[in-house]
Amino acid sequence: MKGREMHINKLVLSGVFGVSLIITACSDQGSQQTGIANPVGEKADVIQLSYDPEKYTKGLELYQGACASCHGKQGEGALNWQQKATQGKAKPPPLNGTGHAWHHPMHILKGVVRNGTARLGGNMPAWKDKLTDEQIQNILYWMQSQWPKEIYNAWYLNNQEALRNRARGKK
Repeated sequence: MKGREMHINKLVLSGVFGVSLIITACSDQGSQQTGIANPVGEKADVIQLSYDPEKYTKGLELYQGACASCHGKQGEGALNWQQKATQGKAKPPPLNGTGHAWHHPMHILKGVVRNGTARLGGNMPAWKDKLTDEQIQNILYWMQSQWPKEIYNAWYLNNQEALRNRARGKK
């Protein structure tokens, strides 16, 4: 009988845990002005990406159509991406959190997608005439969803600092 009671207790705890996850997921969505990140708890260093299934799906579809042929199906980047290609141009970096994209605030990431990287020594074309701002945002949303929590957290804090600096007139 003791084994059965333990099994029932585990089921009850699993149910409570599942319900609390659902409640947490529903209550966290959309609580941040940007619609991307939600601070969790009172600490500023605990951040999570809000899950938006529509943005995720649209971003994935757009990414697969516009970006995957160079950056890889899951954002893994070119092999040996840190080495220059034979023509001296930068290779497509990973976008899954293992490259350097997370070091850049959102306005820089959007600018790179809009304007390409030719002026920076890369081969990425400008997408401003092919993708809307909303489509670019969806691609970046999908990209950020691939990042480990620690990487997203570091990006979020860096982005917040960049926003404060821009508000003060600094770049």
